[in-house]
Amino acid sequence: MDLVADRVRSVMTTLEARDAADRIDGTPQVERLRAIRPEVGQLLVTLIVATGARTIVEVGTSSGYSALYLASGARQTGGRVVTFDIDPAKVELAARTFAAAGVDDVVELRHGDGLAGLAAFAGRADLVFIDAEKGDYLGALGPAIEALRPGGLLVADNLTSHEADLAGFRDAALGDGRLVGLVVPIGRGELVAARL
Repeated sequence: MDLVADRVRSVMTTLEARDAADRIDGTPQVERLRAIRPEVGQLLVTLIVATGARTIVEVGTSSGYSALYLASGARQTGGRVVTFDIDPAKVELAARTFAAAGVDDVVELRHGDGLAGLAAFAGRADLVFIDAEKGDYLGALGPAIEALRPGGLLVADNLTSHEADLAGFRDAALGDGRLVGLVVPIGRGELVAARL
C-alpha cells in the first residue's frame, strides 16, 4: 500500500526531475537538491509506521523531499516532523515544497543548525534522520543518540555512496554501546540503528 498522497507524490515528481537535472547540468553541489532515492523514502515510511514514531527529527532539509516521506509516515502515526537546515535558500525552497504538498500541518521547518537543534529533544525523539553535509555526520552522532528515546531509531543516508567520507561516522555509530544497527544496502546506503 502506498501511503504517499497524490498531492505529495506530484510535488515529489517535480523535485525528482530537478534533482536529476542538477546532477547532470553542472549545478554546483552546494546548490543541488541531492534528494534521497525513493526506496529510501519508502524505508523511512515503513520504519515510522512499524515503530509508531511520532516525534521525528531530520537534520538536512534541502528541498524538503525526504521530509515529504517522513510526513507521510507521520500522518499515519499522528506524529510530527521537525526538520533543520542552515541554508536560507534551501529553507525557502522547503517551505514552498511543504505548502505545495499540503504537509505544513505535520512538518515544522526550522532555519538553524540541526546538531544544536537535536539537544531540544533529549530522549524524546522516536526517529532521527541525518542527510546533511558529510563532514557534519560525526559531529551529529552524539547529539542524535542523546535525542533518541530507548528503542528510537537513527537513520543516516549515503553510507555506501560516500563510504570513505563516512567511514569514521559508520565505525563510531556501529561501535557505540548505546546503539545496535547495520548498514542497509539500498539507495546510497542507509545506516539504521536502534537506541538501547
